[in-house]
Amino acid sequence: MQTPAVQPQYNSAVTKSNALIEANYKLSTIEQKIILYIISQIRKDDADFKMYKLPIQEFSELLGYRGSPKYTELREITKNLMRKVLEIREGQKLKQLSWVSYVEYDEHSGYVSLAFDPRLKPYLLQLKREFTTYRLKNVMELKSSYSIRMYELLKRWQYMGEVVIRLDDLRMMVGAGDKYSEYHNFKKRVLNPAKKEIAEKTDIMFTYEEIREKRKVAAIRFQIREKVVEPVVVALEEKKEAQADDRYLQFLAVVQAYDRYITEQQFTKIAVLAQKAFGGNWMDELIQTARRIMQRNDIREPIAFLTYFLNEKVQRIQVGIDPNEVTIHSHGGARFVRREIVPDWLRGYEEQLAAESAKSKEVDEDIEQMRRELEERLKKYKD
Repeated sequence: MQTPAVQPQYNSAVTKSNALIEANYKLSTIEQKIILYIISQIRKDDADFKMYKLPIQEFSELLGYRGSPKYTELREITKNLMRKVLEIREGQKLKQLSWVSYVEYDEHSGYVSLAFDPRLKPYLLQLKREFTTYRLKNVMELKSSYSIRMYELLKRWQYMGEVVIRLDDLRMMVGAGDKYSEYHNFKKRVLNPAKKEIAEKTDIMFTYEEIREKRKVAAIRFQIREKVVEPVVVALEEKKEAQADDRYLQFLAVVQAYDRYITEQQFTKIAVLAQKAFGGNWMDELIQTARRIMQRNDIREPIAFLTYFLNEKVQRIQVGIDPNEVTIHSHGGARFVRREIVPDWLRGYEEQLAAESAKSKEVDEDIEQMRRELEERLKKYKD
């Protein structure tokens, strides 16, 4: 296994499949932070797990130690972590897996390297759908293991704005098990502390309502909303990079809500077009436009469709035509315009795009060819 040298970067992203987000397991706060730290080192294009490094000094500081690392204590933590089991339910199957299969300490280099259990690959590698992404920094400051799990579950449903979770399921997912069998204890020890800590230290906040059945609390309805976080003073280049990453993750969350996926490269192209088409408020306009397009059942390739739609708007702006107007030719040769979010003729073209993309493995080449064809077609409408 290769062992990439990795510097601690709490601004990196944690990406987990939703099945893993909703798995049942109990990890301590420090164990969760170790797991999430090494998950954040996984790259989007990793086809296999590597040995992921954690600086021993930082590992020690996570435990609250000062001075030289205490290797005896660290080794006990990783030994216990290797014994921890998580349960993932998929349909009628219940899978029991371990998190970590191998740990290696190198006191000379100052790193501890960890390897995930290979059976976790479908839940952490090359995820294209049904996954959740968030910034590592949002959990590294949390003190409670319950707060970390609550945060992950709420991030998974943030795009919906609310979610109802059965109380028994919630206990298992956050790692409480039967520890707080009485609801008032669960509320006092888990729900309310998590609510307070998440609001103070992360990018979201939540409220909740109790759903009762026969006078007994059976489920919790969570209302989730994004919190405006005060900007951190960072170097200019680092700030630009962080903003770009955050916008990608924000747009990715929108796309995920419609069971779609977009690569960072695709988003970069779309973002450039959106800035030209919408101006200063481009991100909000882009999200609204994307949602309208993805809500349509007749559009099978919404990402490609969005790209063409933005291209058309930009080209109209460049030649001085109202980008919200689409010119239509009648059979009698007369011309009229109408305003619409998605032109009818472009819808037909999208169907062609979907069919062609399904046939070809060289999707990028096909899309480029179709873009050229679209440009030729647009010229006819502009003449």
